Amino acid sequence: MAEADERPAEVNKRDILLSGGRTLQLTEYGNGSIRITLTGSPYVITCLEQTEDGAVLKLSPGREGSNAHRNWVRDHSGDDR
Repeated sequence: MAEADERPAEVNKRDILLSGGRTLQLTEYGNGSIRITLTGSPYVITCLEQTEDGAVLKLSPGREGSNAHRNWVRDHSGDDR
């Protein structure tokens, strides 16, 4: 078993060029985890949901004046309504 301070081995890294000079970098690790890095602007998570086949992550630019920081999801699964 890996020590707590050991990082998983990087197995794949891919850069995807986006409009406006931005770059999305996707890194895959040997333990199955992934890391997503975006350059060019601060981003906020506007959607994170579990699907039948995996997960969906939506990011929106969080520029000054953006309403993206007000987008959030409330889990109603425990509500008695």
